[in-house]
Amino acid sequence: MRIIITAVIVTLLTSVSVPGEETPVLERIEWSDIWINNADKDDLPRVLLVGDSIVKGYYNEVEKQLAGKADCARYATSKFAGNPDYVTELSIILNRHTFDVIHFNNGLHGWGYTEEQYERALTDLLIMLKKLAPKAKLIWCMSTPVRDKNDLSKFGDRNGRVIERNRIAVGIMRRNGVIINDLYSLVSDHPEYQSQDGVHFNDTGKAAQAEQVANMIEKQLSD
Repeated sequence: MRIIITAVIVTLLTSVSVPGEETPVLERIEWSDIWINNADKDDLPRVLLVGDSIVKGYYNEVEKQLAGKADCARYATSKFAGNPDYVTELSIILNRHTFDVIHFNNGLHGWGYTEEQYERALTDLLIMLKKLAPKAKLIWCMSTPVRDKNDLSKFGDRNGRVIERNRIAVGIMRRNGVIINDLYSLVSDHPEYQSQDGVHFNDTGKAAQAEQVANMIEKQLSD
């Protein structure tokens, strides 16, 4: 029995292209948050929002706006797409549930990885999504700005890398026909949307993002 179980686990993990280094670059705190609403029902389309603390911030409002139209789920994590643990956690969700729309982002963590590694990891992530969720409509969400926490009217030193990662991601998604949700442009001229840490958003900023996210998802559901 032990041999059979091992074989099943190995088959699952090798059945997808695993983006990641054998020894991932970890942050001081690693966290994951998985939330599946109405997991015991199948009467509505199902939507998955993938990202980090930004998606966790606007998720509740998106869920409210899509109530009665779709059941929402989220996978929010600090893990970089190049971390094999990220792939393991996401594949568990995708193997358990069938999603009609997947709205996904990865880019504000994993600063210990190069942009070349980011491009490889994101390319492999897209391959995995298409394999494990072949019927889902995919929406790529651009990463939001990072501002100077001492002066929110200015962008932070790390924002140059955010812009470069967004450029890389947009190229990948356009080549693969994936819809793009430009949350960066939505909030880039609104420093008043951001919290004092220069990364997260206040209620006004979360509401603006949620409205755009929900509208894009609803359009894909209706199409």
